[in-house]
Amino acid sequence: RQPAEALSVLFSTTTVSITAFGLTVWSCILMGMADIDDCSFLTEEGEDGVPIIQLNVRKRDVEERWGGFILQIGEDSIL
Repeated sequence: RQPAEALSVLFSTTTVSITAFGLTVWSCILMGMADIDDCSFLTEEGEDGVPIIQLNVRKRDVEERWGGFILQIGEDSIL
């Protein structure tokens, strides 16, 4: 377990990565292209100290549907 304050989220147009203390601990490839200027996240402490991460990811082409959100998760959750 990591404290919620130690977590961060990195967005690119096609991937999302979660870091703990600056090290990537989870990543995925998105089904579509994200508008990285309009992506954000919120972390908070959950039950038993397990952090909760809320992602807000805006699709680059707002007229298109996502058709799903995650295309692929890397081996051991890291791409």
